[in-house]
Amino acid sequence: MKTEKTTASFINLGCFKNVVDTEVLGGLLEKKGVRIVSSYEKSDWLIVNTCGFIRDAKEESIDTILEALEKKENGEAKYIAIIGCLSQRYYNEIKNNFKDADIVWGVNEPEQLAELISKKEKMDYKDKEPFLYNDTYNRIITTPQNTTFIKISEGCNMQCSFCIIPQIKGSFRSREIGSILKEAENYKKIGFQEINLISQNSTYFGKDKGEKSKLPKLLKEISKIGFKWVRVLYLMPEEVDSEIIESFSNPTILPYFDLPFQHISLKILKKMNRKGGTEKNLELIKNIRKKFKNAIIRTTFIIGFPGETEPDFNELIEFAKKARIERIGAFEFSEEENTAAFKLKKRVPPEIIKDRIKALMDISDRNIENYNKTLINSIQEFLPLGPCLWNDKSTVGRIKSQAPEIDGLTVVNEVFKDIYKIYNIKISGYENEILKGERT
Repeated sequence: MKTEKTTASFINLGCFKNVVDTEVLGGLLEKKGVRIVSSYEKSDWLIVNTCGFIRDAKEESIDTILEALEKKENGEAKYIAIIGCLSQRYYNEIKNNFKDADIVWGVNEPEQLAELISKKEKMDYKDKEPFLYNDTYNRIITTPQNTTFIKISEGCNMQCSFCIIPQIKGSFRSREIGSILKEAENYKKIGFQEINLISQNSTYFGKDKGEKSKLPKLLKEISKIGFKWVRVLYLMPEEVDSEIIESFSNPTILPYFDLPFQHISLKILKKMNRKGGTEKNLELIKNIRKKFKNAIIRTTFIIGFPGETEPDFNELIEFAKKARIERIGAFEFSEEENTAAFKLKKRVPPEIIKDRIKALMDISDRNIENYNKTLINSIQEFLPLGPCLWNDKSTVGRIKSQAPEIDGLTVVNEVFKDIYKIYNIKISGYENEILKGERT
């Protein structure tokens, strides 16, 4: 009599790096004979990959864990595994508060986790060696079929006063360039049109093994593989020099600069243990735009950091206007225990933070609209992702200036049968962050 395979499904929370972690574990499970199914299906295992970065992410993770345990109670899943950043950070608390979870695991030792899940066994998590995957791991693919992410490093050596990531993920460790290229070549053979290189600090790539960033060398080599688009995410602004800017001129590397400034006020930046400021960052953006006329700048700001005054925030607002930043994200300061910023006084009242975020996002909306106006009637490359949910005669996708999930979408009034291609379209209009296009 044929034995049914053990099945597992995932709920992935948090950043793109978590997506890769989920896909790596999925590949390890398949190697053990476990069949991966959709989270909408009944499965033996429901695996929740959590985020523990800031308060909102932690709350979302806890709500999702509770929903997963309810599915177990209803018979939609036999076993629950809680894994990832939240359980790495709060292992004992998660284990004690969610006793019906069958496995609680952190961010390391995924091979051992896969073994336990495949055998339906339990074991306490022992945080041994900091994990870093390579090209020998066969990942499942959870993204649309023509785009994926490659994690080029793990961990972080920055000591930002507000950030808990080094304590969760460990110190910065780069992958070998050869390993990254082998993985990228595999995705090219499959037919992927776009890859997104991700890291906690992509500008630091290779500096853990030498004095100089190896990002320029990586971009030069990966540009030879022949993808249509190669995007780099999360560049530490204070480490972006002329050589790194120049490296974005390699073929297929998109002039998309993801620069999380976090703030502009020198006083606040000092408290954050970060560098930059208005003059330095305006000069950086000027140098980027001088080199690339079609450059896209994305940044994030933390609003309401302890001690942030009205003049500090006004400086940030003026910078956002003057720099004409196309993509702006804003986060409310999150009090994270065991970080240096947790002890800081002069907290900004929540109502003031909300007003400031609204003011900043008003500038963001204006910048996006000004940028979208420049696209009208232009011919753009279009990466189709799938059918439009609200119009069965249209296709949803992205153009070069839209990073996955964070920069809006483009809707084209045609159904594309071959999704392993990039098409030329004409931008005909826009509505907020949704661009409208027509097939040329």
